[in-house]
Amino acid sequence: MTTCNLARILMRFSITLLFAVTFVLAGFGKLLDASAPDWFVQQFAETPLGVLPQTPLFLSLALGESLLGLGAVISLFRGEWFRQRAPLLKLVLAGSLLMFVALGFGARLSHKYEDAASHVMYFTGTLLALVVIDRDDRLAVSSEAKQTVLAE
Repeated sequence: MTTCNLARILMRFSITLLFAVTFVLAGFGKLLDASAPDWFVQQFAETPLGVLPQTPLFLSLALGESLLGLGAVISLFRGEWFRQRAPLLKLVLAGSLLMFVALGFGARLSHKYEDAASHVMYFTGTLLALVVIDRDDRLAVSSEAKQTVLAE
């Protein structure tokens, strides 16, 4: 195994592990609460979302985060970080982009601008991770195609 290949594997493993830990802890922690905490209700009380029942809103975010975390864990156990392609990880990363948009929307709506700025940074980092993983997958496919042509 070359140093470059080891760095590639560690990069893919680190990205997958980061999203697994982040979303499993965030999502399942919220699901264990089973209802919207007071800070959540108060944050949206004076916004258009304040007229909606807060517990289903809170639990839908928790469910989304939990599913993203579960997807990343499955990607880890499937060994996508070690393989040439990572379709589930790419799906998790794309879903994470939507989650950060939703979280950023809530932060902006409730005038929590520093939180909204953080979500923009999370979105940007996730987009970068998705681009890197997708590029890596495309290079692997291209390399396989070249090997096939050379073998014939």
